Amino acid sequence: MSHVLKIENLHVSVGDKPILRGVNLELQHGSTHALMGPNGSGKSTLGLVIAGHPGYEVSSGSITLDGQDLLEMEADGRARAGIF
Repeated sequence: MSHVLKIENLHVSVGDKPILRGVNLELQHGSTHALMGPNGSGKSTLGLVIAGHPGYEVSSGSITLDGQDLLEMEADGRARAGIF
């Protein structure tokens, strides 16, 4: 089964403060998932980064949606692809 969303070794910062380090996630077509964790663990931050929020800087790693590089897409393009 192919991956609809794949995140590999994602590192994100705000200014000079690292906030996500080495995130990996693979979601397959037709599957259901829940992202769970304590307050401050990065759940909302990950969602905002995937959506292309301008306040976050991806320093390394990749995010692909159906094989398309989301990091090369502007936030409005991501929204048209169903990410918001």
